Amino acid sequence: MSGRLPALLAALALAAVPAGAQDTSPVGDIRLTALANAYFAERWRTDPIAATAAGVHDYDTRLGSFSADGYAERIAVARKALAGVEAIDPATMGADASYDEEIFASRLQATLLLLATLQTWKHRPGIYSDAASSAALDLLSRDFAPLPVRVRALVARERQIPGMLLDAAANITSVDAVTVRIARNDIGGAIEFFTTAVPAGVAPLKDRALRADFAAANAAAVDALQRYLASLESGPFAHPSGTFAIGSAHFEALLRAQELVPISLGVYERLGEGALAETKAQFVATARRIDPAESPGEVARGLQVQHPAAGELLKKAASDLAGLRAFVVSHHILSLSPDDDVTVLPAPEFERSTTFVSLSAPGPLERHATQAFYYVTPVDPAWPPERADQHLGFYNDYAFPLVSAHEVMPGRSVNFALDRHEKLSTIRELMPSTSFAEGWAHYAEQMMVDEGYGAGDPRVRLAQLQLALQRECRYLVGLREHTQNMTVDEAATFFEENAFMAAEPAEREALRGTSDPLYGYDTLGKLEILKLRADYRRSMGSRYTLEAFHDALLAHGDPPIAIARKLVLGADDDGKLL
Repeated sequence: MSGRLPALLAALALAAVPAGAQDTSPVGDIRLTALANAYFAERWRTDPIAATAAGVHDYDTRLGSFSADGYAERIAVARKALAGVEAIDPATMGADASYDEEIFASRLQATLLLLATLQTWKHRPGIYSDAASSAALDLLSRDFAPLPVRVRALVARERQIPGMLLDAAANITSVDAVTVRIARNDIGGAIEFFTTAVPAGVAPLKDRALRADFAAANAAAVDALQRYLASLESGPFAHPSGTFAIGSAHFEALLRAQELVPISLGVYERLGEGALAETKAQFVATARRIDPAESPGEVARGLQVQHPAAGELLKKAASDLAGLRAFVVSHHILSLSPDDDVTVLPAPEFERSTTFVSLSAPGPLERHATQAFYYVTPVDPAWPPERADQHLGFYNDYAFPLVSAHEVMPGRSVNFALDRHEKLSTIRELMPSTSFAEGWAHYAEQMMVDEGYGAGDPRVRLAQLQLALQRECRYLVGLREHTQNMTVDEAATFFEENAFMAAEPAEREALRGTSDPLYGYDTLGKLEILKLRADYRRSMGSRYTLEAFHDALLAHGDPPIAIARKLVLGADDDGKLL
């Protein structure tokens, strides 16, 4: 193991202790910190791809083991850490450490549910092609080191892909029919990624010898992916069996690990149904205000007509971000960090086939490439006018600023920037809550319009409501696909009828839910934040300000809302999330 990672983790653990002073933290706090540092040291060793994404570059040349023994080691590491956490006497910990203990234990439990109980690595072939793609993308997408250094690491990783895929083929025991469809797309996408996108990312490299090494390693990786797909087609894909559904008990367990409090599936469903009904009624009423002669879906599609010209796309994104920032400041939405600025750039060529916009934020432990980038996919000059116009319709004048509010200002990027200035524990830094982080970003869309962004234009409100409808449909579809036998076709129809989506994107959403049961976390997190805000306002009375609430909420990293409530409202909070 390189000496840098243990040194980095030790620095994190001792950051709050002045030089020459003795750590007087409660003994349980010290034990928890030591356990976390040991766990992450083992985690990065067994999962180097995750290390690179986090900003730890000791293992950039490695893939890690994806054999059955490799997964057994990952499971053993998680079990050992969980046993260590459970052995700590809660009475020996301070309040913050007790919160971190809950976060740490719940994430380990979720990991064990997926790897040891559900054994997703035996039934989801796309896990391996996605890992191969991530191993390359994380090296190419951020310039944490000179390009030749990153390409050498890429070559080393690509040389390990054939062996990884042989292990993958040996691991896969059965695949259900729906997952077969997804896996074919995932593996096909990875083949396309390594065939076109990865060479495009390496294209600026001048070193001829290194370019030759890359070409050979990349060709071998593509060949290995093609052989992996062929082996699956003649094996488990030819005789699909089983189901993608994880069932009610496992759904509840994952939900409990995510939120830290039990939520019955009946309550969960009623909450989603209520949110969808309310948003849909608002959507229909708003559409009628805009044009009572058209159907709500047609009114929503009509918003796409007004969009920037192809040559003005990046300028529009930058202008929207400037306008959003000015609104946040003038309306006292929250206190921004001194380095919240994001650079708008055209998406790298190797990312353009899969995304309209993306936020490239540094990993929490990244110490070199710390600038955040907001990538926007430009129009390809080779596209026919009809395709170019469809592409630009996504960036229409009403929805695009709200997407930017979600991704950047005051959403995900602002949250991440604030996190980098907080003195967070290793656990809080490396184990953020998805429902907090994505819930905040989704909450930001509605909150900005509620506070007056868009100057009351019903078209802006309609765009915001349609984004909410899509997330609310995800919430209910994830539940029903995994616990109520909802089919993919039924789920796609549900998106079409309730989120007013076209058939193709509705099917993509329905398929996504089969592999991501809790992909309604945006809605759940937003609803939890709205409840917390209402409770905070009631407790503060005349002293309440929105800015003070947001500053208090975002001052502790991204913990589950159950913990955020205690941090914002006090340890005696009743804990009611919804």
